[in-house]
Amino acid sequence: MSKSKCDELCEQGNKLYGEQNFAEAVKLYKSAEELGSVEAAYMLGICYNYNRGVDETDEKRRSEIAGGYFIKAGDGGHAEAQCFAALCYLHGIGVEKDMSVAIERFEKSADGGCVQAMNNLGYIYENGLTNDSEDDDESEESDSENDDTYALAFDWYMKSAEKGDPTGQLGVGKCYYYGKGAKRDIHSAVKWYTLAAEQGLADALFRLGECYDDGEGVKKDEIEAFGLYKQAAQKGHAKAQCYVGYDYENGIGVTRNMDEALKWYNLSAQNNYFQAYCNLGCCYEEGRGVKKNMATALKMYEKGAELGSVMAMYNIGNIYAFGKGVKVNSELAVEFYEKAAQNGMAEAQFNLAQHLYEGKGVEQDDEAAAFWFLEAAKRGDSDAQCQIGSFYMDGIGVDEDAELGFKWFMRSAKQGDGDAQYAVGLCYENGIGVDADPDVAADWYARAASNGNAEAKKALKRLK
Repeated sequence: MSKSKCDELCEQGNKLYGEQNFAEAVKLYKSAEELGSVEAAYMLGICYNYNRGVDETDEKRRSEIAGGYFIKAGDGGHAEAQCFAALCYLHGIGVEKDMSVAIERFEKSADGGCVQAMNNLGYIYENGLTNDSEDDDESEESDSENDDTYALAFDWYMKSAEKGDPTGQLGVGKCYYYGKGAKRDIHSAVKWYTLAAEQGLADALFRLGECYDDGEGVKKDEIEAFGLYKQAAQKGHAKAQCYVGYDYENGIGVTRNMDEALKWYNLSAQNNYFQAYCNLGCCYEEGRGVKKNMATALKMYEKGAELGSVMAMYNIGNIYAFGKGVKVNSELAVEFYEKAAQNGMAEAQFNLAQHLYEGKGVEQDDEAAAFWFLEAAKRGDSDAQCQIGSFYMDGIGVDEDAELGFKWFMRSAKQGDGDAQYAVGLCYENGIGVDADPDVAADWYARAASNGNAEAKKALKRLK
């Protein structure tokens, strides 16, 4: 049978496929594929992949059959089929998982003009997925190797972007924004985000909104930011939905409207965005837009914590520590403070340290308390800085070191902490960790006194 007949069968199949007569289309594709049609093999892969007009009921078997057709069509030079074939090797569908083969096939597909393959390569290199072993510590790349892979990501995204593909444009924008694979250039990031956003890509709309929100690469414009967030939110972008809710709640770029805020928080939560649950929890805890309900607040926080919200973990810790709508439970408070502390939250680290120091809900442990006070102090928590200063002065959980204690007191004092300002005054008055200087001591006592520190007021009278 002639090649033209083969093409005719495939064209007829495509017509039926377009009319959603999938079962009849499959019959024609199979006839054309048997005659050597690469396009028909590709379309059969599509039909089996998306369960259109095929009689195979087992999903796994359908995927394997689809993969076989994609690989066959890809080997025949079909660029889009080659991209699907690469995905089969990437995920081990119908074949042994093999990243090197996947990359090779993506490259062949990209060389054939498939922008999806270009984007997939960009994603692979951007996220360092070139190694098949995901948990092999010995496979960690050096900084220079990371730079090389980011550069490859940028190159592939740029090839896609130059063809007008919004995903590629977004990828280029991210490379410029984070300085990965290209020199950090916020203005260039905004340019590429804008091109992708103009094509309606939700994540590009969201990221461009952030730029307007923060005044990065563009003039700060909260109204423009809100408009972009809302466009992304309407396309189902979960994080954007939460941002829209936040803007409605706080009247940022839009008139304050708690009903709208709650609506968007709930939509974001339905899409499993962790911070939306946390924000809803705050609304129920404080009675903002809804009747105050600590039981519901706790449920919202628990869901947010399960999804990774550090703030939700911290808020649960506070609920149990202070008995908000529940009995005080120091053990649970410590459990959730520790979760948030492990994720780098200074306030949680401070509260955990306090519980460890006082032995509340946990065995008393000066060294562990000192560790967490120091962690919080490093993150700028003034209360923790003052406390770790006292620990160094007295050798609690750490080696006694008056000079280091003074340095931490000073850091806290400069942030306006009255207790720390009084401690700095004492250090200068008595020459502890610093050379004695009564005049400087008086100055710090005065600052502490203005912040309500009663001992500082007494110290000022003593110095006079």
